[in-house]
Amino acid sequence: MRETDTDAPLLRLCRRRRSVRDGSREVRLPDLSFRLIDLLASRAPADVTYAEIESAVWQAQVTRETIKQRVKLLRDGLAPLGVPEHAIEAVRNIGYRTTLSIGLVETPERRDDRSFILAAVAAALALMAAVAVHLLARPTGTALVPTLLVESLAPPADVDPAGWEGARRSLVRDLSKIDGVRVLDRPTPGKPPSLLARLALDRDGNDLRLSTELLDGPSSAVLFAESYRYDPASVDRSLTHFASNAYAVITALSLQLGDEGMPVQPDAVRSDYARAFGLWRRGDRQALIAARSILERLLAERGALPVVQSLLVRVKADLVLGHVGDAALAREARQEAERLVAAHPDIGEFHYSLARALLALGRREAALDELRIAQRTMPFLSRDVAAIERAAP
Repeated sequence: MRETDTDAPLLRLCRRRRSVRDGSREVRLPDLSFRLIDLLASRAPADVTYAEIESAVWQAQVTRETIKQRVKLLRDGLAPLGVPEHAIEAVRNIGYRTTLSIGLVETPERRDDRSFILAAVAAALALMAAVAVHLLARPTGTALVPTLLVESLAPPADVDPAGWEGARRSLVRDLSKIDGVRVLDRPTPGKPPSLLARLALDRDGNDLRLSTELLDGPSSAVLFAESYRYDPASVDRSLTHFASNAYAVITALSLQLGDEGMPVQPDAVRSDYARAFGLWRRGDRQALIAARSILERLLAERGALPVVQSLLVRVKADLVLGHVGDAALAREARQEAERLVAAHPDIGEFHYSLARALLALGRREAALDELRIAQRTMPFLSRDVAAIERAAP
């Protein structure tokens, strides 16, 4: 691996202008791209993990494909300065690093690089915790059902506006099927929404990227972000994938479980649940084991919490499905999920968790039945249902 890149120019960052300079030449970068190069430069030539990039750049959980696309946009943005693509390196199964020599433009606000990134990461974590507390600490009552506004930014001139509006309406329809939230098609004057789903189209060379974000309404903090190649013929697939990830945040606000729901739990419980959920989404064995430990501790300390139990079912099932775990673990997960479904038959997430446990036991037809039930309130599961149906002998 390169320790320095002798082919690349000596660059300097200006945080005030969010730009990168090479002598008299300067390029200004989009906010996310600048955060990424600032992070990589602060750590150069060390590796920066995917988790660190998520925290410092997005302050939310994003997929590796989203990070990959942002790296590509950063490389394109630095190209006018003569920066070669290999100067931003992918580190297999870890993250990214830069081999560039990058300094800072002297400004009154100049701070030590390492202190800056540590402070940025700490601030990001604090913001995520604050947002979780803000979103989840809602007292029960029908008057406080959270609202979700779906909006789309104006598309480029060469994009069919009717098709773009159709994409927004498609997302409205999908999200409207989720229990525990009231989806708004238009803003309500004087009443900011609890959550905001935002769609935008960004140029990527000759192509377009569909950017999707789920934001906290009052603070505009990004709770989840995803990027997809934009194809009008298949945009519904991208939107259902976005809905599948946004669903977890939305259902965390659900009032269906009353005193057993997450909205009325102490801050520490909600924070631990959010951390375990993030580990489950990562999906690697180490993350799943850590998530299992957190969830089992929560249940030991707090007693039965259905949402925590449901996530634990999926963690156990995925340990078996993806990492050849003990089948006894899958049987245990199935029993726990069956108890949840019996107690709360109208909550789609619990049927989804039962389906995961049944898949881990090789019971595909039974899992398919549960997925079809869950699909009534989790429309994005249509792809899972279709995949299992296609695989049927």
